[in-house]
Amino acid sequence: MIRAFIAAELPEPCRQEVAAFQSKLQRSGADVKWVETGNLHLTLKFLGEIDDNRVEPLKESLAGLRSRSPFQIHLEGIGAFPKTTYPKVIWVGVNEGKEKLAELAQAVEKICSGLGFPPEERPFSPHLTIGRVRSQEQLAPLIKQLQTAEFRAKTPAEIGKLTLFQSTLGPRGPVYRPLAEIPLTPG
Repeated sequence: MIRAFIAAELPEPCRQEVAAFQSKLQRSGADVKWVETGNLHLTLKFLGEIDDNRVEPLKESLAGLRSRSPFQIHLEGIGAFPKTTYPKVIWVGVNEGKEKLAELAQAVEKICSGLGFPPEERPFSPHLTIGRVRSQEQLAPLIKQLQTAEFRAKTPAEIGKLTLFQSTLGPRGPVYRPLAEIPLTPG
């Protein structure tokens, strides 16, 4: 069994912009597990624990998405789930390109459903998770920051491939290993 998910990766300049923004939020002193710069990604489908023998059929089916065109997104906005006054997950939003990202997620969902993976119950909400709150310690300053902070990436992010990742949880946080990369290359 492996823990797996399908994601769109971000180019390094975009990751660095997000990391600089995370640094500002970290000053609140809140007990948050911030997503490491190298692990920043846009999850399209979380698969959870899957049998190893499902990986190859999944790779083969996802390869059908190669004919899609690359596109750009623009990261903008800040928020939290379930809400900024009670944050559990802190995120950066997707502004321009969110429709294309949602279409890609829907195509991934359709492939996964066809392979017997349970469908996602919630509608797709394009966002980039940047931190997870671990406790209520120093939460008030963070909540204040979340309600006043603004984020808009200076450069758009090119979405040019999908990646099927294995996620191994460890004491220092998750370690992601790419199992397959599917470039978006029309024609």
